[in-house]
Amino acid sequence: MTADDFTTTDPHDVTAEQAVIGAMMLSPAAAAECLQALTSADFYRPAHQHAFEAIAAITHSGKTADPVTVKAQLEEAGVLRAAGEAPYLHTLIASMPTAANAGHYARIVRGHAVRRRLLESGRRIVQMASEDGTDAHGLTERAVREVEAVRDAGAADDVSTPDTAEFLDVSDDDSYDWVIPGLLERGDRMVITGTEGLGKTQLLLQIGVTAAAGLHPFDHKPVRPRRVLYIDCENGASYVRRRLRPLALAAAQSGYPIPPAGMFIEVRPEGMDLALERDVSRLLRMTATIGPDLVILGPLYRLAPRALNSDDEAAPVIAALNMLRARGACVLLEAHAGHGLGMGGVRDLRPRGSSAFLGWPEFGYGLRPAQHPDAKRRRLVDVVPWRGDRDQRDWPEMLAGGGVWPWSAYVAGYGDTGESWGGASVMADQ
Repeated sequence: MTADDFTTTDPHDVTAEQAVIGAMMLSPAAAAECLQALTSADFYRPAHQHAFEAIAAITHSGKTADPVTVKAQLEEAGVLRAAGEAPYLHTLIASMPTAANAGHYARIVRGHAVRRRLLESGRRIVQMASEDGTDAHGLTERAVREVEAVRDAGAADDVSTPDTAEFLDVSDDDSYDWVIPGLLERGDRMVITGTEGLGKTQLLLQIGVTAAAGLHPFDHKPVRPRRVLYIDCENGASYVRRRLRPLALAAAQSGYPIPPAGMFIEVRPEGMDLALERDVSRLLRMTATIGPDLVILGPLYRLAPRALNSDDEAAPVIAALNMLRARGACVLLEAHAGHGLGMGGVRDLRPRGSSAFLGWPEFGYGLRPAQHPDAKRRRLVDVVPWRGDRDQRDWPEMLAGGGVWPWSAYVAGYGDTGESWGGASVMADQ
């Protein structure tokens, strides 16, 4: 065998490279993901290497990469012409209308880069083995080092893992970054389920209104107002307005009206398909424009036109929801409970469909009619965790319906008639 046996076109995919660069200029989250997965040397086309290096420099400086900033960076580096000039940057954007699949294309680019390096390494190994004058001693070790170099290509030279003291000896603030004190931290993913007609949609709407107005949803004490995006994929606009109007009025009468641009409502009774780039692109553009702290959406079965019974069917929906989280929001998802019976013969509160939705959220709670003597009169529901919490939260164990707000936290056994947390809250201050 000679080196000529390896003379084939080097593996590459220009379309995938264009998609990666375009996605990185569309989304800071996609840029961060691709910077973790790739180096400039992984790109086959030099123009893409220059563009990737420019985006990396912009991102590492704390700025956002887009065609304007990337063009300026390329000009400063003196490689704008080598990168294809400014029109090519807009071509890259046009080739990737959504950043949803950036990770997929990054894996394609990385895979071809590994294959190119293996071919080059193989050529050198063949050359070493075929040279008659080469000392055969240690040839195997030299071949192994060639392959190891391919394995470690792009890896940092200063890899180190801190010990316990080093890990804890940092100045970072480890305190919670609450969106709603005690309930939702930035980046949390939560699913609320319940049987049909029990009021989970109204509960989610109440959480959105109070968060935007600057009120705790259950004890109604002042908290920091948050920007909320509420997406209803099941009900019509008239229905949502009928449910929203009294909540907005209650907030205003409490002295905490929803501020301008505090809560945004998207009504999609036709549902969404988060497996389609079109709908994912719209969702991401909405969140990029609004910049919500909290995204409330659902129900889950309306986020795709098909049943999400397998992990493969659920994967694109979960990927889209994770991109909302990557933009700094916590995500609160409504889902219907399954029809099966759990322990004790009561209805299972886990969400219908793929088991992937059981492991996706940090928190999962379901609403169930309360087994309580006063349940019917007070319209009491139990708030039941259907998965173990990943952190400490202070969600009430029981809710009572009715009053100024549709739902208030209920203290089981508090008072002879059963009292709920209200304006004069018995809840400890957060």
